[in-house]
Amino acid sequence: MENWPKVKLKPDYKKMILEAFDKYTNKERLNYRVYLQEYDPIGDYLNWGSHKKFRQSRTLKYNQKGIPIVKHGNRFYYNPVTTSQYALTMYGKYLHGESTLQTFFHCADLLLSMQSANGSLPYSFTFSYYLQKLKSGWVSGMAQGQALSVFARAYHLSRQTKYLEAGNRCLKFLLTPISKGGVMDSLAHLHPSLTNYIFFEEYPITPPAYTLNGFQFTLLGLYDWWKVANKNNADYSLLAENNFKQGIQTLKNILKYYDIGGYSTYDLSHIIYNREPKIAGYYHAIHIYLLHALHSITGEKVLKDVEALWTSYFTNSLKE
Repeated sequence: MENWPKVKLKPDYKKMILEAFDKYTNKERLNYRVYLQEYDPIGDYLNWGSHKKFRQSRTLKYNQKGIPIVKHGNRFYYNPVTTSQYALTMYGKYLHGESTLQTFFHCADLLLSMQSANGSLPYSFTFSYYLQKLKSGWVSGMAQGQALSVFARAYHLSRQTKYLEAGNRCLKFLLTPISKGGVMDSLAHLHPSLTNYIFFEEYPITPPAYTLNGFQFTLLGLYDWWKVANKNNADYSLLAENNFKQGIQTLKNILKYYDIGGYSTYDLSHIIYNREPKIAGYYHAIHIYLLHALHSITGEKVLKDVEALWTSYFTNSLKE
């Protein structure tokens, strides 16, 4: 019998929610509406080609091929998620008629060079994640999922088998359990009866934090690989499909745990670690447009309902 924990809200979350709205409205100003789309696995990824921006700064610069490098500590490194997101943005710009196709393939090839033999895309720097320090070589479900979205589009445009093979390696590692050095987990830390509900961890720590946006991005990557058009790749397509559908079942059931009565949390550390909820202004907006995309794929009513509820929090905040 499945045993889902009861949702417990605390009155002192109100101040935290108001601060998050203030940060979002006055500082970050992410217009999530421009990213709402009926998702297309070979289309402009979440409308990023039209709207996502990358700006050079003291923490971001570009190499000779125009690929961003990100500063961590005192050095600049290639970040697999940044590389993937930049690739997907360049792909979208190409679809809109801009001359960015070469840059897209430079990014896809960089991901190929970053990929380990086991299919992982490890980070080459130590990261001080707020719950646990992650040593150089750490891996991420989100990095695997977004690379799948890049490799799917690179294969769609080029039909080069190197992208197909890289995506399959990427998928296999994505499905490797955390206990074996991978990024795939279950909801057993919410309750032992929930072991059959899968989750892909953006940060593979124990106990897990269940980061929501990373999980949603990973699900889009699985969907993209499911839809890769190659009859000889049917086994991997089916594997991606099955895990995408299982992941959607997880998402449908856990969304309520991220809702603290006026805002969504970044993860479930308030439940697993019994600490204050972690919330950030713009992540609430990201959660909304990812729910919209995933609903457009699945037609699952609960995703649409939660999207509408979380969107209403923005509307209600403007009235206060």
